[in-house]
Amino acid sequence: MPHPRTAMSTTLLVIPFYNDAERLAPFLGELLAVLPDRFVIAVSDDGSRAEQKVRLFSLMEEAARGARTEGPRLLPPLTAEFNSGKGRAVIRGWALAEGHEFVAFADADGAVPAREILRAEEYMRSPGCAVDALFAGRFKMLGRRVDRTLRRHLAGRVFATLVSELSRVPVYDSQCGLKILRNAALRTVYPYLSEGGFAFDVELLLLLIKAGLTVEEFPVDWADVPGSKVSLLRDSWRMARQVILINRRLARMGRIAPVADEA
Repeated sequence: MPHPRTAMSTTLLVIPFYNDAERLAPFLGELLAVLPDRFVIAVSDDGSRAEQKVRLFSLMEEAARGARTEGPRLLPPLTAEFNSGKGRAVIRGWALAEGHEFVAFADADGAVPAREILRAEEYMRSPGCAVDALFAGRFKMLGRRVDRTLRRHLAGRVFATLVSELSRVPVYDSQCGLKILRNAALRTVYPYLSEGGFAFDVELLLLLIKAGLTVEEFPVDWADVPGSKVSLLRDSWRMARQVILINRRLARMGRIAPVADEA
């Protein structure tokens, strides 16, 4: 479980990975070129095929050799023997949160560009920002650009509607692949995170709300990257079932007391 932060103001960015080396490669290079040295990047493999694991280690070694001295620190990849879902990969990565003021995850496809990850993180650090968690959203406002296929747009709207209706939580986009939390917020909800699959984002959102923590949706540039594993028909039914189960589990839980931030 994550521990209280130290005086070092760093951000742990976890990248969940599953048989996705071809999409991760350019994104990892972009992250290393754009993010400053306060970032620490951990790629968390979710039981990929053997050849993909080998490709991942090779990719990480190559990236580390070419990394800027003033750029982010790249940790050795975390590996898992079996595939258990994106959520489980993020949870394993977030177990490394000790000593970091902020924790985040971003999808390996790079649909949310590195510059937008940095912009969102800088917003969390801004003096006037008091939110506990930032959920990136794919909506066109404040000059943001969203480029995605009709299939991905429909899937996003279906999932958002399911979450809003089944959970009675007004959320425009629960599934956008970027989330940033303060360390204290993560320590509050971490013991209760159990959803391994696609509904992990929803569970995280509902746990934060149940704990009385503030969550803000933050518009980002987003571009569809070929190779998505999302199926509108299959995953809509799966999402509905998982959201119902998550709501039932949270309804049986007692109060979640927020963990105090520590200097």
